[in-house]
Amino acid sequence: MLAITTITIKEPAMSPVPGFEEFRFSYGGFAHRVLKKGDGSQPGVLIIQELPGITHHTIELAERLHSDGFTVYLPVLFGQPNAPFEPLKNLAKVCVSFEFRVLANRRRGPVADWLRALCRRMQAECGGVPVGAIGMCFTGGFVLTLMIDEAVAAPVSCQPGNADGMVGRQARRSLGVTPADMAAATQRSREEGVPLMGMRFTHDIMCPRARFDYLEDQFGEHFRRIDIDSSLFNEHKIPPWAHSVLTLDFVDEPGHPTRQAYDQMIAFFQERLVSVPS
Repeated sequence: MLAITTITIKEPAMSPVPGFEEFRFSYGGFAHRVLKKGDGSQPGVLIIQELPGITHHTIELAERLHSDGFTVYLPVLFGQPNAPFEPLKNLAKVCVSFEFRVLANRRRGPVADWLRALCRRMQAECGGVPVGAIGMCFTGGFVLTLMIDEAVAAPVSCQPGNADGMVGRQARRSLGVTPADMAAATQRSREEGVPLMGMRFTHDIMCPRARFDYLEDQFGEHFRRIDIDSSLFNEHKIPPWAHSVLTLDFVDEPGHPTRQAYDQMIAFFQERLVSVPS
């Protein structure tokens, strides 16, 4: 049974996000503000922010998930909620943060352990039901480390990026995950049947096809792959530079490929996030 300890930390006042409660979660010497929408009576889903920050698109994703039947947790790892689109500013913060910097050295960053601990708290708060996790762009590969933990039953990797750049075969395949964590994730997938869902645009240079081909090699039938056509003159007029499937480039219209991808993700969560047998 997970013991939940409440720690009060004095810090500068931050603007609340309307419709969300919030708490401060500490683990392993690190603490972050966490936005929460829902009372725990519904299965929990973690949203790990992408590099541009927690823009209004991310807030809208959290609200949409809650409306569709989930308790949503959104940790503020860098930047401020509802801030402008500012990937370069946040990249500078990430590069000087020890929590993230170790990722470039092929070691697991403390932020990954902090997120795993948060997932265990989420499971405890949501009636013992395993949780879902969504990583996007820079954090897209984080869910591979999270799925090592039994608290996580439905990992989703959206347009995963990495810290290796985009040049060279290794960089195009890399998800910024340590070899040990990748091996543990694939082992759990094989032994327990835990699937991984991934989604990307076909012409996204920041998430090349080789990355999903690699995941397919590693996870086989347990990788639920969604490739959305963003070629020139595609039927839905998705631009070839489209990148963020669930946020910036999301179109909430029935029949649109991004909406279909979202609906597939909801079905994935409904399938996987079920009560633990007593």
